[in-house]
Amino acid sequence: MIKYMLDGDYPTMELFHVRMCFSKEFSERGKFSLYKITHLLSIIYQIWKVRFSKHVDTLYYPLSSTPKVALLRDVIILCFTRFLFRTTIYHFHASGISEELPKYNLFLRKICYYILKKPSVGITSSAHNPKDAEYLQAKQVCVIPLGIPDENKMESRKHFGDNRYITVMFMGLLNGTKGEGYLLDAVSKVNRTGRDVRCVIAGRFESEEYEKSFMQKIKDNQLCEKVEYLGVVTGERKKNAFMSSDIFCFPTFFSSESFGIVLLEAMMYQMPVIASRWRGVQSVVEENQNGFLVDIKNVDQIADCLIDLYDHRDKIREMGCKSRSLFVENYELSKYLSNMERAMTKNVL
Repeated sequence: MIKYMLDGDYPTMELFHVRMCFSKEFSERGKFSLYKITHLLSIIYQIWKVRFSKHVDTLYYPLSSTPKVALLRDVIILCFTRFLFRTTIYHFHASGISEELPKYNLFLRKICYYILKKPSVGITSSAHNPKDAEYLQAKQVCVIPLGIPDENKMESRKHFGDNRYITVMFMGLLNGTKGEGYLLDAVSKVNRTGRDVRCVIAGRFESEEYEKSFMQKIKDNQLCEKVEYLGVVTGERKKNAFMSSDIFCFPTFFSSESFGIVLLEAMMYQMPVIASRWRGVQSVVEENQNGFLVDIKNVDQIADCLIDLYDHRDKIREMGCKSRSLFVENYELSKYLSNMERAMTKNVL
């Protein structure tokens, strides 16, 4: 989302970017290293340099919530830079700081809160997310749904559940709390009824240990012939994964989840979606219109949704088309960028 924003054209504002990128590899997230210390000092220096060389008066910062080391890193950066700017805007792409910061010991919590409190604007992607901006006493709170480029303008999907079997797709970080294990259990349950449901899994495993346990789960559920793991997919492979699947399922309860951009991609490709009642995710799905909402960690509800769509194939087409229309109406990138510009220049939506 940061890259989309940086690549946008704006009539009323100019953006200057200080790239953070503390982890060179995905596996380094949340881990201490000497490089990260020197890089942190470099970022503080670059912010100072941009502030005075470009005469910037507004600081836009995507504040972290977890892991703890990431939030403490943000606190250090803001401690040494925020006072330079007239306006501070926090964007809570990773939600939950209002839940995580109170867990810190009293001394550390008070220091962090004092440094972070009272931004000029707090931006969240959904009213269903934790009240992070209110917790930090933001002077103004803006709800701005995310948006992505429309890469399916020709609406090229021609088939909606036309095969004998149906294919349900999951894409995201594979770490257990995204709900992919519960989807596997649901697929197993549906197949035991005599229905034929296949599953496509795409994404990166958070650890080798979890990858081993997940693959063993596939074997234990006797799903080796029903589940295909694609790994990390981009470009045409990613598009083909969406276009060759019938239903998208995202039963996440990930602690920092705030919206679920991958749901927008599925909607763009005309797919019905099954998603969890979790934070901003539930604002994307209109119940019985473009999909279904299920409780977190609820295998039975996911299975019931799959059975409903399996037995009523017309719903796959109807909900897929509704997903597409909702995407075009609410989540195309230009709408997001326009709202962001308004929030950051006028502080009013």
